Amino acid sequence: MIRVLNGKWYSAPFFVSLFSIFCWICIFIFPAGKFTWNLFFLLPLLAGFICFLLGVSKLFKKEFKEGIKQCFSTFAITMTAAIFFTVLLPKSPYKKYNGDVKNPDNVKLEQPLQLSFNDEKPLFKVKAQDVILYDYNQPGMYKYEVFLNKIEKGKAYLRIFDLTTDRVLSEAVIKKESQMEVFNPTDELKEFGLSKQFTVDEGDWGNYYGSRVEVWFQPEDTNQPERKLLTKYYVIQGW
Repeated sequence: MIRVLNGKWYSAPFFVSLFSIFCWICIFIFPAGKFTWNLFFLLPLLAGFICFLLGVSKLFKKEFKEGIKQCFSTFAITMTAAIFFTVLLPKSPYKKYNGDVKNPDNVKLEQPLQLSFNDEKPLFKVKAQDVILYDYNQPGMYKYEVFLNKIEKGKAYLRIFDLTTDRVLSEAVIKKESQMEVFNPTDELKEFGLSKQFTVDEGDWGNYYGSRVEVWFQPEDTNQPERKLLTKYYVIQGW
């Protein structure tokens, strides 16, 4: 197999192209799930990497022209495949939410907003301090932004709780990954975000549940205690 791939310079890129198309079609055929989705996403990248290394091996064999052609074409095809597996996916990984999550306190549950691949946000109007949660990239992955006024220098971060059990979710990871610097002493609302990507580990794709999203604030003056700024309720799913 390796001998066939490392024959003519165009053999490996041709294989990467066919294999990427096969994996892209498999995403369309198979039900959206964490394992299958990531498997068929990573396999073309792995194939491209191996074929690129085979092109490099040609350079060491002093087949410079063949090696350069193989490396360049394999890289170009792999990058094109990466665009198809991110921007031009055959279907969404998100299962439809049926509105059936447990809501023991009958609170108003919001849906995370959807970010585009380049982080373009939907238009909306904010009239008061607020926290906006966004679906990002894959189920269970999120970003957020917060709108604040009259806030001294410090760091804001999230704490997320299961609405039914009141269990804190992925506490250490979410606190670390959701931290952002904030400062706005004026009365006018200021937008802070988007945050880095963070992941809710509890749950699985398509298993929606209610959550309580809290925005906490640690003042720059470490002598001052942390305090909760905002609370909002969202329907989420785990990674």
